[in-house]
Amino acid sequence: MSVNRFKTMKPLLFQSAGAPLPTSVDLNAFDGIIVDLGFGDDALAQLVAVARGACRVFARIAPINRLAAEDMASLLRNDISGVLLSGCRSRADVQRLDVMLRVAEANVGNRLQQVAILAEYGSVPESVLSPYSLGESSPRLEGIIFDASALAAAIGCRPSKEPQDEVLVAPIAAGRAAAALRAHEAGLGCYEMLPQTAVIEKAVRRAFAASRANGFSSVVCRSPEQAAWLDTGG
Repeated sequence: MSVNRFKTMKPLLFQSAGAPLPTSVDLNAFDGIIVDLGFGDDALAQLVAVARGACRVFARIAPINRLAAEDMASLLRNDISGVLLSGCRSRADVQRLDVMLRVAEANVGNRLQQVAILAEYGSVPESVLSPYSLGESSPRLEGIIFDASALAAAIGCRPSKEPQDEVLVAPIAAGRAAAALRAHEAGLGCYEMLPQTAVIEKAVRRAFAASRANGFSSVVCRSPEQAAWLDTGG
């Protein structure tokens, strides 16, 4: 998928486990909703039903070394559109996930290659330092997501309160650059998670502008409120 860095893609919406269904926003404004780890089957089925015809639903899954084949098959039975691989370290993780999805699709009777992949990239040191391209790692891979707070937690550095502060936090700046460059090298969409600290409209708009200035295709909103401040909530 070739991506024009100057063309804004639809944002994604992150849905935490236990959060109410996002009925306060226009789901047509999003490319997809990402449901976090720990989402139960019943809640996931409800969300898929709510989003049907409006946007896709992605399930955030554990890092590849902690994934079980039976977990993948269970997820696919909920008719999700794709998965978000957390803690992606390199193209090898994407390739392993592609194989697991092929097996799971065969086991549940899904047509092969139907489930898309997004990958968290730059959120662990291995991906920031990886020399390997993500290009052609899997035909399912549509894009990558950078989460500054995840990288800060992984290495124990100070998370930045504002995007412009990241120039003062070297690992965060490196991770952000790695994600944007790796995505554009491979022709993938590249999203940035909006900061958890962006709880007012001015902060959300400033973070979005910073992401676009740094080459990201769009953002991942952490709440319907953040989405509304970007005028995606209708």
